[in-house]
Amino acid sequence: GYQAILSKAVVSTQSTGGRAQELMLILDEYWEAHPELHDVPIYYASSLAKKCMAVFQTYVNAMNDKIRRQISISNPFVFKHISNLKNIDQFQDIGPSVVMASPGMLQSGLSRELFETWCPDHR
Repeated sequence: GYQAILSKAVVSTQSTGGRAQELMLILDEYWEAHPELHDVPIYYASSLAKKCMAVFQTYVNAMNDKIRRQISISNPFVFKHISNLKNIDQFQDIGPSVVMASPGMLQSGLSRELFETWCPDHR
């Protein structure tokens, strides 16, 4: 699983191996179309997602027609509005942001650290 956390809301996807990239495509396209969001950074924090991203960037021709058409303009998996977040120390929590972090069940790791930081009330 994978967590996308916007401010203090949590959205979950099913896996880091494909759904995360789909969600990143949607978010990057939406951010591009809405300049008012350009100051809200989007991060993904998963070494597996980063490895998958290299595969997606390399094998774009194996994707659907929309992605293959877009490759003639630019590689859709080279995101304009999404950055890789290697660890919590690299994250500057100074305003609204979207952070996609694993594991999806919030049992440990960066997703759990962010959840506990942003939601300190046990309720």
